[in-house]
Amino acid sequence: MPRLLSKLRLVGSALPVLILALSLTGCFLSKAQLITPQTADYPIVSGTHFDSFARRGTDWRPLPEGRTIHRHGDYYVYINDNSDRTSVPFLLMRISPGRYIVQANDTSNFENVSEYYYFLMDFDGIEAIQHSGSCWPRQAWIDEGVISQMERTSTNTRCHFTDLDRLTTVLEAASGYTAPEGKYVLDAGDSVEGP
Repeated sequence: MPRLLSKLRLVGSALPVLILALSLTGCFLSKAQLITPQTADYPIVSGTHFDSFARRGTDWRPLPEGRTIHRHGDYYVYINDNSDRTSVPFLLMRISPGRYIVQANDTSNFENVSEYYYFLMDFDGIEAIQHSGSCWPRQAWIDEGVISQMERTSTNTRCHFTDLDRLTTVLEAASGYTAPEGKYVLDAGDSVEGP
């Protein structure tokens, strides 16, 4: 039972990482880290494997490759099955029970990081659901400085933040307006350490 509980706890926090690649065209970003290794949470045991799913209408379809989460120093990375290429580094921060913010670097080279991207991950102990959402800023957020800068590109609206509490407010609001993008489930055959 302790092993099962460890797996269930891992799913919620580890899974945010798993769809990181899809989030790198981020709508929510900052120029400076809003989550640091000192404020991050590290609930995932290095080497934990997850099965991946993508949305098809209102259902989820399994993807052919899962991902394995690894911790490299103060950061997490993931590696897709049948690959040796690692993702960009990322951190997790728990903001409420069952909810994390994921912060991803825009490059693996720490000396060249120019932006950090953000999304939410929810989990129920068995699966993690990624919410990237779109930044459709409310005029009040702009007027009140909740969003420090808004940038329109040819593909999306990018909202810049300088404060984690303000970012959290907008991420949670945005997650209610779009369907989730990804789902990750702890591999049934995976074995992890106890709590």
